Amino acid sequence: MNKKAMAAAVSMILAGGAHAAQQERPNVIVIIADDMGYSDISPFGGEIPTPNLQAMAEQGMRMSQYYTSPMSAPARSMLLTGNSNQQAGMGGMWWYDSTIGKEGYELRLTDRVTTMAERFKDAGYNTLMAGKWHLGFVPGATPKDRGFNHAFAFMGGGTSHFNDAIPLGTVEAFHTYYTRDGERVSLPDDFYSSEAYARQMNSWIKATPKEQPVFAWLAFTAPHDPLQAPDEWIKRFKGQYEQGYAEVYRQRIARLKALGIIHDDTPLPHLELDKEWEALTPEQQKYTAKVMQVYAAMIANMDAQIGTLMETLKQTGRDKNTLLVFLTDNGANPAQGFYYESTPEFWKQFDNSYDNVGRKGSFVSYGPHWANVSNAPYANYHKTTSAQGGINTDFMISGPGITRHGKIDASTMAVYDVAPTLYEFAGIDPNKSLAKKSVLPMIGVSFKRYLTGEVQEPPRGNYGVELHHQAAWVDGEWKLRRLVPRGLTAGDAPWQLFNLHDDPLETHDVAAKHPDRVKAMSEAYEAFAKRTMVTKAQGKMIDYVGIDSKTGRYLAVDPATMKSSRPSLRCSGSLRRRRSL
Repeated sequence: MNKKAMAAAVSMILAGGAHAAQQERPNVIVIIADDMGYSDISPFGGEIPTPNLQAMAEQGMRMSQYYTSPMSAPARSMLLTGNSNQQAGMGGMWWYDSTIGKEGYELRLTDRVTTMAERFKDAGYNTLMAGKWHLGFVPGATPKDRGFNHAFAFMGGGTSHFNDAIPLGTVEAFHTYYTRDGERVSLPDDFYSSEAYARQMNSWIKATPKEQPVFAWLAFTAPHDPLQAPDEWIKRFKGQYEQGYAEVYRQRIARLKALGIIHDDTPLPHLELDKEWEALTPEQQKYTAKVMQVYAAMIANMDAQIGTLMETLKQTGRDKNTLLVFLTDNGANPAQGFYYESTPEFWKQFDNSYDNVGRKGSFVSYGPHWANVSNAPYANYHKTTSAQGGINTDFMISGPGITRHGKIDASTMAVYDVAPTLYEFAGIDPNKSLAKKSVLPMIGVSFKRYLTGEVQEPPRGNYGVELHHQAAWVDGEWKLRRLVPRGLTAGDAPWQLFNLHDDPLETHDVAAKHPDRVKAMSEAYEAFAKRTMVTKAQGKMIDYVGIDSKTGRYLAVDPATMKSSRPSLRCSGSLRRRRSL
């Protein structure tokens, strides 16, 4: 080999090595949609225009069997930590007699776990957060405490999307506020949630030195109710949903089949969407079509903001070395009307007239029928349940190393697998101690080698989750689930069994035909529940309404009477500020 050829070869090796070194520290951006249905976006069969997410899907991979929690805060706790929601402290969205004050049910992030922000910060990343937090508002559980260098955070579970920031009811008022880097802030007149979150995130990324990698947590509150969007976005969907529930559902099913997510012989759930639509008066049809119109506008606007983020990555030279993750926290929300705990007087402030639907000062949800459409192919069971429609949601990843562009993969993947996967991509040791107190090991596993094509077998074959005694255990093609009726007291229900290969939409319970399998799988679930700190929900439901700033004690209320049931509950575990080393 002559000197020129040798030099060229060495140059190529060095270039490859440099490239590999660069790839060891990719930028990482996690994007979360709030209460979005399975088939709302075009990569999963939706008619709502989402060109930026479509581009991400074509440049990356989609996981069609990605599993999460039935509700928001538990899902986010698992996503951020790689642990179960109980291990992270979010064992419930509220208490029951049997869970109140128990470890695993602090209703905030605890120091038993380490967050992605903490580990990425320790690795030299600029850690940034914008959007919904919902993981605690006491010292030790805020974004600033848990590893984010900068955070523009909505602290609660939901609020209006404009600058009035009206809570979801009086029971939510105590944590309905925004902070920037730990300090409460007011909102400008032109505030709209999705646009403001993206604008802030873009600004922080642009201000980050080029040599410093970024870890970003962009948590949209769209399309969580109340359904609201800027007028110009609502107008884009004028008349689109006046064809009714069933026609939109059928179109989505057809696209899902074309994508291969379901097949022609897939048993479909029993629905009477044509009948439900025809039962409405013409005025009611027009009104509910506009409600869905607003919902679609929220998702399209969110996609546009994701587009501004992608443009920022290009402008800053980060687009070739950024892992983008997009996912949904749980299934669609079927609720309608004023269902949040509050007084009748509270709801009188809203103007839900046809012309004002979706604008500032309105408060609407789209109800169970549009939720069935939104959640296609899943129906009848949605958010809050352990059915597929509650816990099987969208997941996409693109970026360096993801080579199977456009592939839709049906392997079982868990929400708590995301953190270990991203750690491996970034070359971060997940076992490194960052605190004086030891933390629990993650239960998630890394999918990096599978996503990059280095191995052909997925690293996970089963998945477990529990929330308010709703539970599921997935083992290969089999799924065990428990659907508990929600009420003011904790209920119970038998295990149901489904073969997800033959019946992916859970239309036929075959538990009676396979008692031995039910027994084996239920025993496997119980072992998982014991390992992950699950306490069976029993007794009365007890919500919390705030915290005494002087004593650090949570304040609880009985939702049946809206009177304090335990006036001064000290939360188990320490509320002190968590210190990182």
